[in-house]
Amino acid sequence: MKSIKLLPLSLGLGLLVSAQVFSQEQDTLDYREGYGLVLEQQWNDAQAHFIEFQSDWPESAWVDDAAFWNCYAIEQSEGGTDQTEHFNCYQNFVQNYPNSTWIADARSKLAVLGSRLSDLGYPQYISGILNDSGFDFDFDTAEFEETIREAMELAEEEMERLREQGYDVPAIIPPIPPVADLIVIPDFDEDDFVFNFDEEQIEEMRENAERMRRNFDRVRVEVDNTRREVRRIRNSGDDELLTIIGALRDDERVSEVLIQRLETSENPEFRTRIVLLLEDLPGENITSTLTDIAANDEAEGVRNAAILVLLDRDEPESREMLLEIATDQDYPVSVRSEILDEMEDWNPDVVLPILSSVLRNETNPILVSDAADTLSDMETAEALNILTSAYESIDNVELQHQILEEIADVDLPNVIGFLTDVALTANDDVSAAVAIEGIADREDNMSVAALENIYANTENLQRRLAVIEGIGDAETEQSVVILSQIIADSDTPEITASAVRALGGTDLESAVAPVVNAYQSNDEDAVRRSAIRALRRLDEFPAANDALLDILEERLNEAGN
Repeated sequence: MKSIKLLPLSLGLGLLVSAQVFSQEQDTLDYREGYGLVLEQQWNDAQAHFIEFQSDWPESAWVDDAAFWNCYAIEQSEGGTDQTEHFNCYQNFVQNYPNSTWIADARSKLAVLGSRLSDLGYPQYISGILNDSGFDFDFDTAEFEETIREAMELAEEEMERLREQGYDVPAIIPPIPPVADLIVIPDFDEDDFVFNFDEEQIEEMRENAERMRRNFDRVRVEVDNTRREVRRIRNSGDDELLTIIGALRDDERVSEVLIQRLETSENPEFRTRIVLLLEDLPGENITSTLTDIAANDEAEGVRNAAILVLLDRDEPESREMLLEIATDQDYPVSVRSEILDEMEDWNPDVVLPILSSVLRNETNPILVSDAADTLSDMETAEALNILTSAYESIDNVELQHQILEEIADVDLPNVIGFLTDVALTANDDVSAAVAIEGIADREDNMSVAALENIYANTENLQRRLAVIEGIGDAETEQSVVILSQIIADSDTPEITASAVRALGGTDLESAVAPVVNAYQSNDEDAVRRSAIRALRRLDEFPAANDALLDILEERLNEAGN
């Protein structure tokens, strides 16, 4: 398989696509040459090229694009270590091109850079951003307060976990002021700001916040039928025991009594129930008892229950054994799957080789999917490299598709470039479709740019149709521009009809006019049917309803004649 190069594209930054997108004007060709340098990570050359472009083509529709990519190249270049230089470049862009489609992206970059500079002891940078009238703080405060509450709960859990592992963390989290106070930006003096955290502490806070964000966003797919069964046994058969244990949950004698019954009972079902009851109890001997059961008990069901309880208790002393089980084919897939699914926050130096081994050596789609999902959730460059290497080396197409879907979920700058290359070079249309869908799911400027690039560089009809659908799903004004241009340039009814349908999916009023024009200027039945469907999806806008009424009258007249 062709080796796929990861491209350094920052998520949330997109190539502006205008009506010139398919033209061969000299300024367009010149601009694309510079954009090619960006894709090749030639930052110094890209910077020089875009500076020259702005001088040579001051009236070009691409001049604001060139100015933006100039700032981006400065930020990415090895010599561009001064973050104030990056900030000033984007700030000048905002001042010089206030009407650019890039303005939101530039402000996002300013927000990130301003936050970093503020952390380094320069609060005036973030202050200037927050006081900029271009930022919209109009949001639902009730919903935001709920988000804060949930985040605080996760923070409490994370701090408790760190305390259990021996870290020195505060006993409580300082209360957060009301949302109304958060969004009012008071005047302040720089001397009033005292930063008591060193860089290592700040980085640790950021890592903890990122871990909590992943846990909060993670949607877990349950594949463990065995675990559902043991939960059923626990919930249905042990209500009274749970009631008693709940009243004595802080008394370590409860675990001693249960462990004693484990040692004297020979009934596997009864012993399984006792193992499950140990899950949330305190006690010095619980982990060693469960570890011994997981390794040596004669009954498979009891062993599996002990493994699952150890996994839920999440104690470092049991992880070595759990890691060994994860790659041991003598254990059920359901149990190994549970372990793989919980590795996200374990020591990456230990976990990454295990996950890589599963991707290389396993053929069970559940295990491959779980390993790939955990790597995806880790969202590190090392984890992404394992995923991309596995995708390129595996021959099983079904497993390739599973891995590719997980790559698409990684929120790292390199991913869109990888998916773009897959969409253009994959041997099968299904892989290309998975890659295209992964790009389209981002629904931002970058995804629109990547999809436009794929459309312009492939003649494969199925891939072009998938691209068109993805552009419509992005629901941006640039989607309307690109789809309108595709309609204007296409002489293939299937392409035209698909682009018209995609306009209906944008949910934007600006899409109504090109849909109406496509209906009026095209005699193909497929295109006209697509236009009617698109107008129906856009019927929240008066212009779409007016167009549908006109079409109705036209059809009635035709029927009458």
